Amino acid sequence: MYKKWLGITLTSALSVVLLGVGPVSAETCNAKDELIIGDHQPLSGASAASGTANNRGNKLALKHYNEGTHPFNPEPCLNVAGKKYKLTSRVYDNKYTGEGGLAACKKLVFDDGVKFIVGTMGSGPSITCADAVTEPNNVIFVTTGWSTKVVHEGRDYTYRLIPTGREFGQAFWAWAQDKLSHIKKIGYTGRNDDAGRGSIPFMRDTMRSYGLEVPDEPEWLDVGQTDYYPQLSRVIAQKPDLINIVNNPVEEALQIKQLRELGWDGPIRAICQMPEEIMQTAGGKEVVEGVYCLYGLDFDQGPPHITPEMVRIRKSYQAEYGGEDLQLQPLNVYDATVGLLEAIKMAGTIDPVEVNKVFQNFNWKLSNGAMTSWGGKETLGRDGQLEQPVTVSQFKNGIVQVVGSVRIEVP
Repeated sequence: MYKKWLGITLTSALSVVLLGVGPVSAETCNAKDELIIGDHQPLSGASAASGTANNRGNKLALKHYNEGTHPFNPEPCLNVAGKKYKLTSRVYDNKYTGEGGLAACKKLVFDDGVKFIVGTMGSGPSITCADAVTEPNNVIFVTTGWSTKVVHEGRDYTYRLIPTGREFGQAFWAWAQDKLSHIKKIGYTGRNDDAGRGSIPFMRDTMRSYGLEVPDEPEWLDVGQTDYYPQLSRVIAQKPDLINIVNNPVEEALQIKQLRELGWDGPIRAICQMPEEIMQTAGGKEVVEGVYCLYGLDFDQGPPHITPEMVRIRKSYQAEYGGEDLQLQPLNVYDATVGLLEAIKMAGTIDPVEVNKVFQNFNWKLSNGAMTSWGGKETLGRDGQLEQPVTVSQFKNGIVQVVGSVRIEVP
């Protein structure tokens, strides 16, 4: 009953903005008290563009709450049981490593006194952060890490804000059963780190559940590697009908480029987290044409995949960050930040122990118009993964367009 009531309350709030009614002017929060929402991301190295974009999604949500321009929060500041807080973002570079994640987490929690962390990219940094810092100190930690070691039984304060390879795979292959019925055999590569080794078994088993022929092991690629020709040649030699690659934008782009140079003209499936960067690194839109993607939004498509609320956030993101376009994962981070802030308001306190009691049962309406739910009790040991519609996208003439959407449960 409590869970359902929360969802109805916030659904009604969002309907205001979808009808075109809402705050028309932005004010600045002048509250004396500050609430820091922490983050740690890869802000250097090959994944820096993605990490920076994710953090921007976090900061933009905080900005909208401080201004009172979010439909859930029409007055400036975060009002928690009558006490107002100015929201501040604090982010550190985790260098996309476990050691970096641990160091960044220690700074946030022990030096800055952070009680809430939202947005972190990467399983390695997330695992060390949760193991040594956030869980022992009752800090709510919302991350994108795919590995099964990130969210599991006994981790009561750690949540995953996006689908993993399992859900993306289920959505894609459910869609592909009709659209790509000729595909029977898969070749694939895997990232040789915690994220890759943690998610590959689920991805492989998901493909096999749809009757596809998949090798037991992928061709493993080391972090920071740039020459993939040997591994990709072996994948092509398997004569697959589709090649599946999962990596950061730069390394995905290099794989796509090298696959084409090796003569592969068949279908490729990738994450495509930063389409512009992928096109530039791969050598142009012709190189990536037809690649299927986990992520991707074409805001010009309009309904049903693009809502007025998504357009509002995109325009604000572009204005704030020099015209840079909004991608799906920063939008996911934005939505997750909103959910946490609303849970804090509902709890009536910034005590993370009390907020967690609300957040673990909390449903809210996303910018795409869908209601969230929590899943994972059976597969992860606790309901700690956010359930939401999963899109299927494809590069078409230099633009990643949504070609389908499937809601996948996380049992």
